[in-house]
Amino acid sequence: MSLSTEVLNEVAPAKAMVSRRFYQPELDGLRFYAFLGVFVCHTLPFEASFYHGLHLPMPWLWGAIVKAGAAGVDLFFALSAFLITSLLLKEREETGDISLKLFYARRVLRIWPLYFLVIGLGVVLSHTMANQHLPWYYVAGYLLFVGNWVHAVFGRPESIAFPLWTVSIEEQFYLVWPLLVKTLQRRGLIISGIVMFLLATVCRVGFVLAGVSGGYIYYGSTARCDSIALVGGGLVGWIVSSAWLTDQPGPISMREVPGRLIISLAAGAMLYGSLYSRSKLLTGAWVVRLGKVSYGLYLLHLVGLLLAKSVLHPVSGTALLATKAVGFVLTLVLAFASYRWVESPFLRMKDRFARVLSRPV
Repeated sequence: MSLSTEVLNEVAPAKAMVSRRFYQPELDGLRFYAFLGVFVCHTLPFEASFYHGLHLPMPWLWGAIVKAGAAGVDLFFALSAFLITSLLLKEREETGDISLKLFYARRVLRIWPLYFLVIGLGVVLSHTMANQHLPWYYVAGYLLFVGNWVHAVFGRPESIAFPLWTVSIEEQFYLVWPLLVKTLQRRGLIISGIVMFLLATVCRVGFVLAGVSGGYIYYGSTARCDSIALVGGGLVGWIVSSAWLTDQPGPISMREVPGRLIISLAAGAMLYGSLYSRSKLLTGAWVVRLGKVSYGLYLLHLVGLLLAKSVLHPVSGTALLATKAVGFVLTLVLAFASYRWVESPFLRMKDRFARVLSRPV
């Protein structure tokens, strides 16, 4: 019997056990802000001199705020881990067990369609545009879901496919964590989370002592897994830490260890503080809708920026900022189009493999 047949055989009894949907709209709102932080980080400069030229007070602080947007990735990790863990525990509570085959079927339908589309688009653009470069070893890394380690070794590619490294980390996490949730009880899961946290910190220290590129700390799975395992910290921790973190993949220093630690704790704190919130900043219809398409916003924002730059050809600082704004609008258009025509058909299929229904399409 094939794996697909076995999975389908599990669906029928599973549907009878489905309860009401497990959905917290405030987390969709938080997803949008996580993307917005990444977008700002990728569009505005970090250098204090830029903000000094705009006559803004404390120019170093503005640069740190922009740089802190990169920690939106850590918030994405924390959100993903929280939701996956919650759904798996609820499945075990309601059905008495966790089906890993159904879990992986759902992840494939959610992650793979847009992911592989972006890989293909990156390959096409690398052969048709002079400023897009995606060597074969990056493509191989993405296809094998080890793109983060390729980034750690070779640095960031000049490609719209660059954001895919985070998906590699999540897919690696999915190989381990669901099995732990299936086999361990509450105490064991807490211990596992602490171990992941300590592992990330120890790996960062090891990378610093080894004198390798800072990219190993920024992109490495073992150095980033605490964002997936912890709750604690705050937004101020993001800004303060980002102000003195060195850029990757530049020179590495021990400051990366406490800096990344604080950022991970802060991501968990923001998640914890947002749970069950009824603030319109998190649950308003517009922000929830934007959060629902956040996967497309994140994977396609470099495409939107590239299109805006290719059409407008900015030359001055003001024109460049205007181009970034146009790029944001184009990113919204691309993300909503992706959600409707690329992601939604597969998301509707995903419910067939769910014992606990999650967010509606």
